[in-house]
Formats: sequence, structure tokens, C-alpha cells
Amino acid sequence: MKTAWVWVPVLMSVMLATSRPVIAADQTTDSSVHFLRASLESGDVAAVPESQPPMEPEPPVRFRERDLSGPRFGITIAGGDGSVYRDLKDHGMGPVISQFGWQFEHQVAPLGGGPQLVTEIIPFFGGVEYGKFIPSLTMVLGVRLPSGAEFGVGPSFTVVSSRGKMSAGLVLAGGKTIDYGGVCIPMNLAVSLNQKGTRFTLTAGYAIRRASR
Repeated sequence: MKTAWVWVPVLMSVMLATSRPVIAADQTTDSSVHFLRASLESGDVAAVPESQPPMEPEPPVRFRERDLSGPRFGITIAGGDGSVYRDLKDHGMGPVISQFGWQFEHQVAPLGGGPQLVTEIIPFFGGVEYGKFIPSLTMVLGVRLPSGAEFGVGPSFTVVSSRGKMSAGLVLAGGKTIDYGGVCIPMNLAVSLNQKGTRFTLTAGYAIRRASR
């Protein structure tokens, strides 16, 4: 019996030793939860960001290239304040001459809508009603809006004398293109500015809309 009573304190010590870590762990867990909750409410600890889905890459811009080349005709009026008017008069021509030619037009149109980018190269020959041949070449870089209104700018080169002397100028052009079921009818007014005088050219024509690719 004495031996049994000797083991009682030993067993109680073992039970206390094994139970203390569990109680301590429970107390630590409760205190940590209370501390974290208080920190979040006070704003001392930053909130954990929510997971967001990965951003999808933007789709590439799709566009269509079109060929709107076609014949052009019109008239050119030379201002009376420059040498161009005097050259025409010296060669037996008036200030108004006819123009006939072809417009090579390349258009880039985004499929999502918006303005269209236009490149135009226009060779003309004028003065046929006077029995003359006056060649000119104009290049225009422009923009055409969905409504059909358009404007552009570019250089122009014209031979106005029998000696083959060339005159260069800056062209400012504007107008409107009307689309009837794939047939485009452009109407434009261009102003050519240089040191030899100002010229105004009014042109019209037509083109069948074709896709380049």
C-alpha cells in the first residue's frame, strides 16, 4: 500500500505536465484570434487582397484595305495675282482650264468603325479645250470620316510653260464621298498655294469599291 501511495503524486505530476501545453495552446490561439480581429477593425493590419482573375490581352485592331481608284475630271481656276495666270494668258489660254485624269486611291478602314486613312495619287492633264497639254501630279494624305466628309494635304507639281519648267505647291483638299451600294462618287475642292499664285481645282468622278485584301 505504501508503494501505491508513492505513485499517486507521480501520476498527478505527469497529468498536470501533459495538460498544461494544451491549455496554453488554447489560450494562445484565442488571444491571437482576438488580436487579429482587433487589428483588422482598427486598420493596423492591411486586409488580405481578394484574388482577381487574370486580365485578358486586348484583341488586335482589325482593318480592311480598299482600292477606290477611278477616273476624275474637273476644272482649275488660276488666280489673277500670280505668274501662273500670266503664263496661261501668254499661251492663249484663259484662267479656267479643264482637267482629266485618274485617281489612284488606297484606303485603310478599321472594322470596328471610325475614320478611314486615305492615300491618293492623282495625275492630271489639262487645257485640252485650248489644244494644249498641261500635266500635273498631286499626292494627298487624308482622312475620311464615316459620314463621307474628307480632308487632306500634300504636294503638287505642274508644268505650265512650253519650256518644261515645273511649278510646285502645297495642296489643301476637302470634300465628300457619297456611297451608292459600293459605287463611290467623290466631290472635292483643292487649293494649291505657291509663290506663283493660287489655283482652285474642283473635281468629281466615280470609283467601284474593291477590297485589296
